[in-house]
Amino acid sequence: MIPYKIVGTSNYRPYVAFFVTVANVLAFIYILTYAFLGGLALEEVYRQYALDVCAVHRQPISETLIDGARSIFLHMSFVHLTSNIIIFYVFGARIEEHLGHLRFLLFYLAVGFGGHLGHLLFDGGLCSEPQYMVGSSGAISGIIGAFLFLFPTARIKSKIVVLKVFGYDVDVPAWVYLVYWFFLQFFNQVGSVAPRINVHWGHVGGFIAGLALIFLFSFFIKPPRVP
Repeated sequence: MIPYKIVGTSNYRPYVAFFVTVANVLAFIYILTYAFLGGLALEEVYRQYALDVCAVHRQPISETLIDGARSIFLHMSFVHLTSNIIIFYVFGARIEEHLGHLRFLLFYLAVGFGGHLGHLLFDGGLCSEPQYMVGSSGAISGIIGAFLFLFPTARIKSKIVVLKVFGYDVDVPAWVYLVYWFFLQFFNQVGSVAPRINVHWGHVGGFIAGLALIFLFSFFIKPPRVP
């Protein structure tokens, strides 16, 4: 299922979601340009810029924070970038409307690091070789977790694609899509045959961080407008 719209209208302008999206696109263009001009493989570029969860225990915390922040804006491919942007913009706009611009930005970065922490706790301690955290998927997972907490009954317009040819539009409750997405990440990690590349534990960590943080925020911010 590919979500593309939340049922219900809003005049709110999600400036932070827009600029974060632009930052992700610009970072991807920069990485491709840097790799092309330098004659480097993408993995070599990520070795310079992305967070290696296997190196966290032996590097300064300042380096970990910088690498972790950069990793949230990096992506492995155009498909990886595009899918993350779609999900981020569909769900992130409503979270920003609820939290406000600055709190949403801090929330995005916090759940991104929650994704890093999740991968480190579940998989990073058994590293025999570098494992780079590449992508905003952990942060987006946190946004999805927050959306599930705030708008469990919102209707999500999604497209189901069969064999990359036939497409069907469906209108499902948010909790159906989001629970489906969460368990998809979990089972993808359990069944992964390429754990060095597959960082779905980071998705799980971001999702849990998003649920936990939005629960804490709910004590101080009034309930959101239901779409």
